[in-house]
Amino acid sequence: MLCASDEGKLSLAKMYREREHLIKLEHDDPYRYGFEPPCWHDLDSLWTEDCRHILLNGGNRSSKTEYAAKRLIQIMLERPDRRVWALHTTDKSSIQMQQSVVWKYVPPELKKIKKSRITNVGYSQKNGFADGTFIFPNGSQCFFMHYSQGREVIEGGDVDFIWPDELVPYDWIKTLKYRLITRKGKLLLTFTPIQGYSQVVREFVNGCVFDKTLPAPLLPEEKSIPGVPKGEMPYIATSTGGGRIMWFHTSFNPYNPYDELVKVLEGKSTEEIKIRAYGWADKLEGNQFPRFNAHNILPPNKIPVEGTNYMVIDPAGSRNWFMLWLRVDKKGNRFFYREWPGTDVGEWAYPSDKKDGKAGPGQFSESGRGLDAYKSLIRELEDKEEISERYIDPRAGATQAVGREGGTSLIDLMAEGSDPMWLTPAAGIRLEQGISILNDWLSYKVDEPVSSINQPSMFVSSECENLIWSLKEWTGLDGEKGACKDPIDCARYLAVMDPCFEDSLTYAAVGGGSY
Repeated sequence: MLCASDEGKLSLAKMYREREHLIKLEHDDPYRYGFEPPCWHDLDSLWTEDCRHILLNGGNRSSKTEYAAKRLIQIMLERPDRRVWALHTTDKSSIQMQQSVVWKYVPPELKKIKKSRITNVGYSQKNGFADGTFIFPNGSQCFFMHYSQGREVIEGGDVDFIWPDELVPYDWIKTLKYRLITRKGKLLLTFTPIQGYSQVVREFVNGCVFDKTLPAPLLPEEKSIPGVPKGEMPYIATSTGGGRIMWFHTSFNPYNPYDELVKVLEGKSTEEIKIRAYGWADKLEGNQFPRFNAHNILPPNKIPVEGTNYMVIDPAGSRNWFMLWLRVDKKGNRFFYREWPGTDVGEWAYPSDKKDGKAGPGQFSESGRGLDAYKSLIRELEDKEEISERYIDPRAGATQAVGREGGTSLIDLMAEGSDPMWLTPAAGIRLEQGISILNDWLSYKVDEPVSSINQPSMFVSSECENLIWSLKEWTGLDGEKGACKDPIDCARYLAVMDPCFEDSLTYAAVGGGSY
């Protein structure tokens, strides 16, 4: 008969055997038995029909690569004939940083499977996957690529999941998104911002809304990120472009010796702690509209149908004119609901080493129109909608130009012919005053929830992508030559003219609007 002490020993021995068994299962088959920290499931919940693009920032060894690799394998096994891409900086970094982790999560029975007409899963530690690809028995295939190959490698094909890791070039992002459209695929960018506030980070993070923040023990007194409480760092956010952002803090990974990272970071700068422990990179130069974010961007069907409409023109010589349309509702809210050129014509500006970007194809594509052609374009875009007032850059509008019967101003020329278009020069006040008015429209209490009584009065249709990009990026540091300044100029011309809602009584008092 066993005594109590013997039973305790047997129970302890059984517990150790079970523990060792679970450790072995996790080692041999991490795909099925590997531990998943809670942050992984929080990220899983962000994928929706409306959210197919996620930027996953992370501190050093915060498990972001492990998450992406395992989810890549899961996507391949969920359904047959899936196509997934994994991209890294070079071929060697792909083998070392991505392919080795993907191989870790291939189920053990597939690691030993024989090659067939479809199946091909060959891997070596030295060379990675044979020919940079592998195919499961269900026909799902993964391709490994790298940025040093040149962008032409991603120009074709429909894909279910794309995982660019680390320093993906900005100009690759848009092309990658097009590869996902047909299959309604997902784009997951994983990134440790060791080189600071990159163009890709800026595209997602600038103007984002922080949905959730978490305590940051290494920065107990920090309060330098607008919208984030003191002593906390971002966890989940919504991007102005409709995607989501998440930050994996290094402390989330139970397999990482976090105490060693704490020792290494002791005495380091706040900026380095943010990057290494929390995956956050500070923006070095602020834009002129710090409160413009995802709250200000609405889908077209959320723009009120009723209201008073205004439009503005910023002529640009041999380049395209930039034009904006604004609607004011009964409550005095302002909605930018149309722009030209839109991104269907071309992006007005791109990110670059310059503070305010570089000129994009939207500034030159389809350029060279005459005045009559511009009037026809405007009428076509408006489709007989009523415009209360039309404004124009006061300097360009008053500049003398050669008309049909001699020199005259651009304003006069637009009023000529069988289809006259009446333009009013916007008030020629200082740039700073227009910027202040726009910021006043954007103002609300950022530390309180957005509601009907705490919200901005300025909104932008999601279709106005060039205006949105400019509001996020324009710093003014490139002066008159700033590539994204023209959309800002149009917005401020409208702002200084104090557009308001006009009902029938107002029209009767002022004698009607212009067309």
